[in-house]
Amino acid sequence: MLYITYIKKDVNKILLVFIIALLVIFSWSTAYYESKLSNISLSYDNELQKSEKYTGNAVLEDLNHTLSLKNTFQKDKEYLEKGYFDLKIGNDALKAENERLNDEVGLLKAESESQKTMFDKLQIQFKQVQDSLIKANEDISKLIARNNELCRKLREKGEEC
Repeated sequence: MLYITYIKKDVNKILLVFIIALLVIFSWSTAYYESKLSNISLSYDNELQKSEKYTGNAVLEDLNHTLSLKNTFQKDKEYLEKGYFDLKIGNDALKAENERLNDEVGLLKAESESQKTMFDKLQIQFKQVQDSLIKANEDISKLIARNNELCRKLREKGEEC
């Protein structure tokens, strides 16, 4: 029995040493892993700040580029719209001028047709007058010839012409 009491006393001491050793190991591992996790957390926070900084810079650069493109687009749009409106005004003026000239050409064609018709009438009248003058000249020539013949006959008879 003495041996059992001794074992009980000894077991309690060994168990106590074992529990203390476990507590020391547990405390040491907790402190070790807490330190490592703290370092990892700190490293993560640093990397997160860097990435946020780079992301922010990238977003700002992208925004600046977008604004630059928007401004360029707006200027180009205004320039093209101004050119379009200038061309539209010129086109409208040219269309109006074209219509006016087409109307004028129509009037000139009508006038030309009228003058051609009048010229044709005058040409026909001229031809008629010319034909009548030719006939009159022929008639005059016949009369002169007849008159000459009559004068010759009168002279043959001794009378004056």
